Amino acid sequence: MPYATTDDGVRLYFEETGSGHPVILVHEFAGDLRSYEPQLRHFGKRFRTIAYNARGFPPSDVPEQVSSYSQARAADDILAVLDHIGAPKAHIVGLSMGGFATLHFGIRHPSRALSLCIGGCGYGAELDKRG
Repeated sequence: MPYATTDDGVRLYFEETGSGHPVILVHEFAGDLRSYEPQLRHFGKRFRTIAYNARGFPPSDVPEQVSSYSQARAADDILAVLDHIGAPKAHIVGLSMGGFATLHFGIRHPSRALSLCIGGCGYGAELDKRG
Protein backbone atom coordinates (compact mmCIF):
# COMPACT_ATOMS: atom_id res chain seq x y z
CA MET A 1 0.00 0.00 0.00
CA PRO A 2 1.30 3.50 -0.78
CA TYR A 3 1.73 5.86 2.18
CA ALA A 4 2.99 9.42 2.59
CA THR A 5 4.59 10.12 5.97
CA THR A 6 3.99 13.47 7.67
CA ASP A 7 6.59 15.43 9.61
CA ASP A 8 5.12 14.07 12.87
CA GLY A 9 5.40 10.46 11.66
CA VAL A 10 1.77 9.78 10.70
CA ARG A 11 1.33 7.59 7.63
CA LEU A 12 -1.37 8.70 5.19
CA TYR A 13 -2.70 6.09 2.79
CA PHE A 14 -3.27 7.32 -0.78
CA GLU A 15 -4.24 6.10 -4.21
CA GLU A 16 -3.36 7.71 -7.54
CA THR A 17 -4.07 7.40 -11.21
CA GLY A 18 -3.18 9.22 -14.40
CA SER A 19 -0.35 11.56 -15.31
CA GLY A 20 0.22 15.26 -15.83
CA HIS A 21 -0.34 18.13 -13.42
CA PRO A 22 -1.29 16.73 -10.00
CA VAL A 23 -4.75 17.07 -8.50
CA ILE A 24 -5.06 16.17 -4.79
CA LEU A 25 -8.55 15.26 -3.52
CA VAL A 26 -9.26 15.84 0.19
CA HIS A 27 -12.32 14.04 1.59
CA GLU A 28 -15.13 15.04 3.95
CA PHE A 29 -15.57 13.89 7.56
CA ALA A 30 -18.22 11.27 6.76
CA GLY A 31 -16.20 9.65 3.96
CA ASP A 32 -12.72 8.68 2.86
CA LEU A 33 -10.83 8.51 -0.43
CA ARG A 34 -13.48 6.14 -1.81
CA SER A 35 -15.85 9.15 -1.90
CA TYR A 36 -13.75 10.42 -4.81
CA GLU A 37 -13.76 7.24 -6.90
CA PRO A 38 -15.71 8.85 -9.80
CA GLN A 39 -13.41 11.89 -9.76
CA LEU A 40 -10.31 9.68 -9.71
CA ARG A 41 -11.57 7.95 -12.87
CA HIS A 42 -12.58 11.20 -14.59
CA PHE A 43 -9.63 13.46 -13.75
CA GLY A 44 -7.16 10.60 -14.06
CA LYS A 45 -7.70 10.77 -17.84
CA ARG A 46 -5.93 14.17 -17.98
CA PHE A 47 -4.19 14.69 -14.63
CA ARG A 48 -2.13 12.84 -12.05
CA THR A 49 -4.97 12.43 -9.57
CA ILE A 50 -4.35 11.55 -5.92
CA ALA A 51 -6.86 10.90 -3.14
CA TYR A 52 -5.78 10.09 0.40
CA ASN A 53 -7.33 9.14 3.70
CA ALA A 54 -6.91 11.83 6.35
CA ARG A 55 -5.25 10.95 9.64
CA GLY A 56 -7.75 9.09 11.77
CA PHE A 57 -9.28 7.32 8.74
CA PRO A 58 -7.83 3.80 8.30
CA PRO A 59 -5.80 2.52 6.62
CA SER A 60 -4.09 5.86 7.39
CA ASP A 61 -2.72 6.02 10.92
CA VAL A 62 -5.04 6.89 13.79
CA PRO A 63 -3.00 8.80 16.36
CA GLU A 64 -4.30 8.49 19.93
CA GLN A 65 -3.19 11.94 21.11
CA VAL A 66 -5.72 14.75 20.69
CA SER A 67 -2.77 17.05 19.96
CA SER A 68 -2.20 15.11 16.72
CA TYR A 69 -5.35 16.65 15.23
CA SER A 70 -5.81 20.31 14.23
CA GLN A 71 -6.75 22.43 11.26
CA ALA A 72 -3.10 23.38 10.76
CA ARG A 73 -2.15 19.71 10.88
CA ALA A 74 -4.81 18.83 8.28
CA ALA A 75 -3.46 21.54 5.94
CA ASP A 76 0.10 20.36 6.45
CA ASP A 77 -0.97 16.77 5.75
CA ILE A 78 -1.88 17.91 2.23
CA LEU A 79 1.65 19.30 1.97
CA ALA A 80 3.06 15.94 3.12
CA VAL A 81 1.20 14.17 0.30
CA LEU A 82 2.39 16.78 -2.21
CA ASP A 83 5.99 16.42 -1.02
CA HIS A 84 5.76 12.63 -1.10
CA ILE A 85 4.70 12.56 -4.75
CA GLY A 86 7.57 14.94 -5.55
CA ALA A 87 5.45 17.67 -7.10
CA PRO A 88 6.22 21.35 -6.53
CA LYS A 89 2.55 22.37 -6.94
CA ALA A 90 -0.88 20.82 -7.34
CA HIS A 91 -4.54 21.63 -7.82
CA ILE A 92 -6.16 20.96 -4.43
CA VAL A 93 -9.83 19.92 -4.22
CA GLY A 94 -11.58 19.60 -0.85
CA LEU A 95 -15.10 18.98 0.37
CA SER A 96 -16.45 19.95 3.81
CA MET A 97 -13.74 18.91 6.30
CA GLY A 98 -11.44 18.56 3.31
CA GLY A 99 -12.55 21.95 2.03
CA PHE A 100 -11.52 23.56 5.31
CA ALA A 101 -8.14 21.80 5.12
CA THR A 102 -7.81 22.97 1.50
CA LEU A 103 -8.60 26.58 2.48
CA HIS A 104 -5.95 26.48 5.19
CA PHE A 105 -3.47 24.82 2.82
CA GLY A 106 -3.90 27.81 0.50
CA ILE A 107 -3.33 30.23 3.39
CA ARG A 108 -0.34 28.33 4.83
CA HIS A 109 1.30 27.23 1.55
CA PRO A 110 0.09 29.53 -1.27
CA SER A 111 3.17 28.95 -3.42
CA ARG A 112 2.40 25.21 -3.57
CA ALA A 113 -1.15 25.53 -4.96
CA LEU A 114 -1.94 25.74 -8.67
CA SER A 115 -5.58 26.25 -7.68
CA LEU A 116 -8.01 25.55 -4.83
CA CYS A 117 -11.48 24.10 -5.30
CA ILE A 118 -13.36 24.33 -2.00
CA GLY A 119 -16.84 22.89 -1.47
CA GLY A 120 -19.07 23.09 1.62
CA CYS A 121 -16.44 24.80 3.75
CA GLY A 122 -17.84 25.81 7.14
CA TYR A 123 -15.68 27.27 9.86
CA GLY A 124 -16.30 24.92 12.81
CA ALA A 125 -14.68 27.21 15.38
CA GLU A 126 -12.49 25.66 18.04
CA LEU A 127 -13.88 25.94 21.58
CA ASP A 128 -11.24 28.44 22.77
CA LYS A 129 -11.89 30.65 19.73
CA ARG A 130 -15.67 30.99 20.06
CA GLY A 131 -16.81 34.51 20.73
